[in-house]
Amino acid sequence: MSFRALLIPLLCACVPALAGDFKIYAALTEDTRVELSDGAVWQMDKGDVFPVEAYKNQQKNVVLRLAGATFMTETARVRVLKPEEVQEGIEAYRKNVRAYLDSTSKKLEKKLIDMGEKKSAPKKQPPQTEEAKAAPAPTDEKKP
Repeated sequence: MSFRALLIPLLCACVPALAGDFKIYAALTEDTRVELSDGAVWQMDKGDVFPVEAYKNQQKNVVLRLAGATFMTETARVRVLKPEEVQEGIEAYRKNVRAYLDSTSKKLEKKLIDMGEKKSAPKKQPPQTEEAKAAPAPTDEKKP
């Protein structure tokens, strides 16, 4: 095999990996209340920056990412960052991700604690009927 025959597949394999590195970031142009894909409702502030995941409804809406969750808002409420603004935008995005992860972990921790308390709490006995109260208690002794 020639060197070129080995080089061509290698180059083809590298191109898709490089294509995945391209991201568009967008900043909100106004305060926006959104519902994340995980069900959480957040108030996003003007200037918050997020990676663009997709456009929907003939680009009337944009899907933005916050850590592992996404949310959709009107395209008119965002501004795509210029290449020279991206680095500063990424720093702002990281702050939002930290806040989101802290909030999510606190909710999860509280939920787990509540589940543990419910599991370890003594089970309530059902209320006895009048017949059960009047009946003698069973004993282990055998009658001759």
